[in-house]
Amino acid sequence: MKFVVNHKLFEEFVGLRIGVSVANGVNNKVDAAAFLPQLQQAAADAAEACAGQPVAQLPKIAAWREAYRKFGVKAKEYPSSVEALYKRVSKGKELGSISPLVDIYNYISLKYTVPVGGEDLSAMQGDLQLTYAGSGEVPVVVLGKDEAQAPAEGEIFYKDDAGAICRRWNWREVARTVITENTVRCVFVIEALPEVGDEELRAAQQELGALIEQYCGGKLVHHVLDAGCAEVPLD
Repeated sequence: MKFVVNHKLFEEFVGLRIGVSVANGVNNKVDAAAFLPQLQQAAADAAEACAGQPVAQLPKIAAWREAYRKFGVKAKEYPSSVEALYKRVSKGKELGSISPLVDIYNYISLKYTVPVGGEDLSAMQGDLQLTYAGSGEVPVVVLGKDEAQAPAEGEIFYKDDAGAICRRWNWREVARTVITENTVRCVFVIEALPEVGDEELRAAQQELGALIEQYCGGKLVHHVLDAGCAEVPLD
C-alpha cells in the first residue's frame, strides 16, 4: 500500500507539500481527558488570533480559499477543514473531545493553522491517492450530509480503490475510513501551502508524532511529499 499524489497538483499549486505520518500500534481507547486541556488551550489561542478580523482573512486560511477557487470550489460554501475549525472556535463554540487521535490532530491543525486529517489504513482498499476526480466517480455520503453525491469532474479529492475518502481536497471525509476507537494503524496528512514554511511543517509533524506516542503509544514514521517525490509507502 502506498500514498500517491497526482504530480499535476504540484505543478498547479507551486510550493505545495504534503506531510504524511504513518502510525502503527496505536491505542485509541485510552482516556482522552488528559489531553483535553491542551486542545482547549489551542482553541482559545486560535479564537484570540481571530479577534477583530474575519477568519477567512487569516493569511494561511486565505491561501486555502484561493486554492479552492483555482479548482472551482466556493470556499464560502465548502470551507477547508482548517477554516471550519477556526470558525467554530472563533464563535465561542466548545471543541469537545472525539477520541485521543482525532483530538491530537485537531490540536495540531489549530496550533499551526494547517489542514490535518487522519484515516484508518485497515479500512482502506488499495492505495491512497490525492488526485483529480474523473467523470464517473462513485457517489458517497460525506460526514454531516444525508445524500450521496459523486465528486465533480476535476474536483481535487482523496480516494482509494473503493471511491472517495475526502471530498473537495480537505472539506469533509466519508465515514468508511474514519479513525475509530478500534483504530490501531492509520495515516495522518498535514497539507502545507507556501504560507507554511518547511520548518513549520516538520515541527507540526514532530509534535503530532510525539503527542500520539505519549498518549496513544505506537510508533510513527514521517514523510514529506513535494514536486520531487510524489509517493511514499504506507506499510
